Amino acid sequence: MRNSITFSRNTRLLLNGRETFSAVKNALKRAESFINLEYFSFHDDDTGRTIAHILSQRASRGVKVRMLTDSAGSWRLTRKFIHGLKESGIEFRRFTPFTFHRDHRKIITVDGVTGFLGGFNIGDVYLRQWRDTHIMINGEAVKTLDGIFSEMWTKSGGNFAESHCVFEPSEDDVPLRIIAGGTGKDYRAVADEFIRVIDNSSKRLWITTPYFAPDKKFLDALYDASARGVDVRLIIPSWSNHVIVSWASQSYIDALIENGVRVFTYEGRFIHAKTLIADSHVASVGTANLDALSFGINYEVQAFVYSSRLVAELERVFIDDLQSCTEETKSTREKRKRPAMMRLKEFAGRLLSPLL
Repeated sequence: MRNSITFSRNTRLLLNGRETFSAVKNALKRAESFINLEYFSFHDDDTGRTIAHILSQRASRGVKVRMLTDSAGSWRLTRKFIHGLKESGIEFRRFTPFTFHRDHRKIITVDGVTGFLGGFNIGDVYLRQWRDTHIMINGEAVKTLDGIFSEMWTKSGGNFAESHCVFEPSEDDVPLRIIAGGTGKDYRAVADEFIRVIDNSSKRLWITTPYFAPDKKFLDALYDASARGVDVRLIIPSWSNHVIVSWASQSYIDALIENGVRVFTYEGRFIHAKTLIADSHVASVGTANLDALSFGINYEVQAFVYSSRLVAELERVFIDDLQSCTEETKSTREKRKRPAMMRLKEFAGRLLSPLL
């Protein structure tokens, strides 16, 4: 069932573009029955064309290939590129609602056995210039991911009917929830699960997000956690591909520090990972940002994995990322003496971020 506990075996964190796209390509090349791919942003560049070529090859050999992209996130895809996909036998659809809702998910499933989700879109920029996190799952949990894909595929006018393997319990199985966020019954599902995890934390909350402009309910949960002695740390980018959202993120820093949250800004590459560590037993990876769009407007997917091994691995990644960060403190903020124009931009960003 959706949002309930399921199980994955051989679960693997993917921590850079090279590692992620290598794993994705290997899985796609082994497809025998079907491939489902749902992406917010798919680029017509070397990386995108390589993935498209593999999909076309598998389709020519009888594999059922469905490809769904968001019309806004993948607006650069040309008619020629899409025509080539369809000519090779790929079923291609765009998610094009007449609303603000966007399909922000990044999902791949192969034969109902292997699945991927996380922060990486498909394109050269994600391979070389961004720091991101993805996760590969196997086994029973992939059925849940296929179910999430099928709803969006159907919503976009397609038909979906696939059978799945029955997986016997294994020592390698780890429990997880895969939460679908969106409209209707999925409204605020990801945000509510984040808050549930935060409320249940007792020792540690380490969070990484590229866009931080949450609502009061989420902020209150963070502040309450800090007040009861939880070590709350937040990594955000020092710069952003969306300047207004960057202004919005900056506008929260003073209040976060005042409430005991340690804030770190990541220097160098753009950090696009959407991860959370709670205590020693919950690791979350997915597509959801900590902002109004991901909480209640866009379609998202977030995995919450209950595995001390995955938590330990993500902890090492977080500590490594801190080496590329500068900590924001009250004294450094005061020394910086942000000009009135910058504070005005932050205020504007905070007001406008729900619309971006």
